[in-house]
Order: sequence, then structure tokens, then C-alpha cells
Amino acid sequence: MTSSLKSKFDTSAHRAIYLSADKLAVYHWDNGKLGSSYLFDVNTDGQKYFERYLKETRKVTTFLLVDVVEEEYRQETIPHVIGPDRRAMIERKKSRMFRDTPYFYADIQGREEEGRRDDRVLFVALTNPGILAPWLKLLDEHKVPLAGIYSLPKLTKSLLDSLPEPSDHMLVVSLQSISGLRQTFFHKRELKLSRLVGMPRYGTEPYAPYINEEVEKIRRYLNSLRLTPAEKPLDIYYLANAELLNELKKLQAKTTFIIRHHLIDINLYGQQIGLNRDITTPFSDQLFIFQLLKNKPANYFASSTETRYFQMLKANRTMLAASIAMILVGMLWGGFNFIGGLTYKQQGVNAQKKTEFYSTRYELARERLPQTVVSPADLQVVVGIANTLKEYKLKPLDMLKLIGQGMDRYPSIELDEIIWTASADPNMKFDDIGKGNTNQAVLGVSDVNKGEGYQYYQIASIKGHLSSFDGNYREALSIIDQFAQTLRNMPSIHDVSIMSLPLDTSSDVSLQGTANAGPGKTDFSVRIVLGVSHET
Repeated sequence: MTSSLKSKFDTSAHRAIYLSADKLAVYHWDNGKLGSSYLFDVNTDGQKYFERYLKETRKVTTFLLVDVVEEEYRQETIPHVIGPDRRAMIERKKSRMFRDTPYFYADIQGREEEGRRDDRVLFVALTNPGILAPWLKLLDEHKVPLAGIYSLPKLTKSLLDSLPEPSDHMLVVSLQSISGLRQTFFHKRELKLSRLVGMPRYGTEPYAPYINEEVEKIRRYLNSLRLTPAEKPLDIYYLANAELLNELKKLQAKTTFIIRHHLIDINLYGQQIGLNRDITTPFSDQLFIFQLLKNKPANYFASSTETRYFQMLKANRTMLAASIAMILVGMLWGGFNFIGGLTYKQQGVNAQKKTEFYSTRYELARERLPQTVVSPADLQVVVGIANTLKEYKLKPLDMLKLIGQGMDRYPSIELDEIIWTASADPNMKFDDIGKGNTNQAVLGVSDVNKGEGYQYYQIASIKGHLSSFDGNYREALSIIDQFAQTLRNMPSIHDVSIMSLPLDTSSDVSLQGTANAGPGKTDFSVRIVLGVSHET
């Protein structure tokens, strides 16, 4: 049965949900410490009580920890690629190995030392999504911000740094009150496999002989997989209370050097990691929940749909923090502007006085100057024109960069000739464009960037051909058209026009040829007009 509930639940900033095949426990986090907790049965009645719990508590950030038998591990290698290629390769592996579950993640664990140096990847999946479905549905219906779904074996890795005498081969043995005996093996701090075994109800049978037998089974299994080399010891860490550790110590006969037993008192270990709480049972639930809520690791299994309310909460907090920061910055900036305004006002008064003083002195000095043919105002205009001509001198560098960027995408295009000029008229024509081909229409005039605000235009006529042409005119025309379209999409382009093509496709020209004719020529020409707003 589900434990009795209060009419009003305690609230906190964070909470963890611990789910097994039979029970669901909820732990609250109060001011950096584990607070109140509640227990629910994994059945219809338990779901009703859990829904009532969700209704009577705040929608706080929630972490879902899963410890079930249906967690499968596959060690694979994939070629060493990065980015989208790696994601695509992992997705293909997942669809082949775990096609019936969405709860899957891949842990990249380094590279092979020999051969192609492929990546070593541990694929982990919850193969029975039905265990999580009803609980996730309730969380979604009540818009609970779910931070992620986590695996207890993966979370066990966070305990390794605090264990005594860490080695290359570590087997961590722990008891959980609602799931059973969990045995997790690590090779050089990398998770390799984990095994969950059900246990009798606490107090009905001695646990020590049961644990000793199960540990011996997994030790033999590790030997059969050759995960524990004979020349290096296997370190076994037992997490339990002092009473159970004493019973285990009595059962452990003198072993060879290949096994080292480490008895870890969960109360002393809890104090070491910051869990200042007296644990009277041999169960390690609170250790893992404390690590989960303290470290808040990245999500393992949850999809973006299941974590959308958590992402919305993060965005809301980010926007709130940004708004407060903007208000503070605005107030500070406004204060500086007010002080600066007073300063500028005083400087303006001083500047006005200086202007009046120097204007009077200038008029007196100008009256003493001899008469000249050109007035000072005209000289000022001439100097301004000279500076303008110097400022706007013409260079073809921008046009060449633009053409080069377009050719980078089409390596088969080779240039034969570039004619360049600048003009205030974007429609200016070169005398040599279209000679001998007067009946061909101008193709592909761009309808973007009509040149509004441009001070002048750079105009270029380029002639080129396609290398390695095999006679496929359709492909050649497509490449030329795509090249022109790429140029049109670039910034500041006023117009790109295809002036001539390797093959005249107008309706009034007939096509002729022979079956054994050669590939032919692929000459073409393109006119480019680049708008220039300002050029130093």
C-alpha cells in the first residue's frame, strides 16, 4: 500500500522522483539538504495518490531517477567522426539495437588504441518504456518542469571520486530499498555494465549471504568477458550500514590478491560528500538522491517534449534575470547620461563663448588680407571635392571577392576574361557584350536589391567555360544557372544577368548535331552589378 499522505504537502525548490518496478519515492530538497519524502505504489491507486500529490504541491524542478531491470547495455565501436555525421551514425545504431524504445543515450568512452582508432561507445536503453509512461503522463498533464530522466548506474559514477583507493577495475555494490541489489562495474572510470537483483523484504532474511552469492556470480561473469585481467586486482566496494558490513566481513574468506574488498559505511561516506543525515538501514537510496539533487547532471533519457516545461522555466528565469539586469544597467546608464548632459551643457556654453571670440578675431584678420581672385568659400568647395574624390577611389577588390566566393561552390567553372568598371548608371553596357549574338535574350534578371541607397555601382562582365565537359548540356546549363543564382543571393548585389550560354535555347533556333559528335564548347558570359553604399 501507499504510505499515508498529509492533506497539504511540503514544498521545496527541487525534488527527485525515484522509480523502480514496484515503488515510486519522492524526495524534496530544502536549503541544500534532503527534506520530506513520500512513497507510492506502482499501480492504479498509487497513480491516484501521486496525482493528488502533484495537485497540492508547487510546480518545482523535478529529476526522475530510474532503477529497473529493463536497462540494457551494448558496447560498440563506430568510425571516428564528429558533428552531424556522428549523430546520424548513433541514430542508425539505436534504430537497429533499440527500435522499440525512445529512452536511449550513447556515452562516448574514448578511442581504440590500434587500427582505425574507432570511437568506443556504450549504448544504454530502457527497454520497457511502459514503466515510465503513466508517471510521465501525469507530470505532463500538471505541467511539471521535468529536468531529465536519469539512470542509477550512470549516477553511480559520481561516487567514484570519493571512494578509497580507486583503481582501474571497480565493482560498486549497493542496496536500494525499492529496487534491490545493484552491482555496477567500471573500467578506468568508464561504465561497462550493471546488474539489478531483487532482494527479500528487509528483516525477513539475512542479507549478507545473499549479497556474497550475487557478487560471486557477477565476478565470474566479468572473468568470462575478460573485463578483469588476472594481473590486476578487482576492487569491490560495498555500500551499507555498519551492521551489514560486519556480517559481510565475517563471510569473506581470505581471498587471493586478485580481489580487494572495501567496506564503506554509508553514514561516514554520506558525511564525506555532504549528506549530514543518520541512515539506520543498509539502503543507499539517500546517497544517490543527494548526489542527483546536488550535482543536477545533464539529462540522459528524456525527450525535448518531456522537458519542454523545464526549458520554459529556464527561459522565464533567464528573461527575468535579463530584465532586472537591463533595468539596473538602464538606471546606471541614465545616471551617467544625466551627469554627462550637465557637463556637455557647460561645455556648450564655453564653446559658444570661444566661437564668438574667434569669429570676431577672424573678421578683423580677414579685413586686413589683400583681395584675391578666388574667395575663401570657393577654395573650401574645391578642397571638399578633392577629398571626396580621394575618399571614393575605385577598387575591384569587392567584385573579385564576390566572384571568388561564387566559384568556390562550383569548381568546374573556369574564367577566361573579366572586364570591370564603375558607374553611377547600373544599366551601363560594355561595347563587347553580345557581339555576334544579338538575337539572344538577357536571362535571369534579379528582383532583389534594386540599388536604393547605393552611391554608385561596380559592373563586371565575366567570360568562362566548364572544365571536364562530357557533352551533357542540360547539366552544364544547370551549373551556370546555379552559379548565377548564388551570385544573386549575395549581399549588395543589384543585378546578375546571364548574357550568353553554351547552347542557344531560344524557340526560333533549331538544334542540329550528329551521333558521334564531340562534347562541344561550354563558353558562357555573365554580367554582374554590385551596389556600393560607401567605400573607403
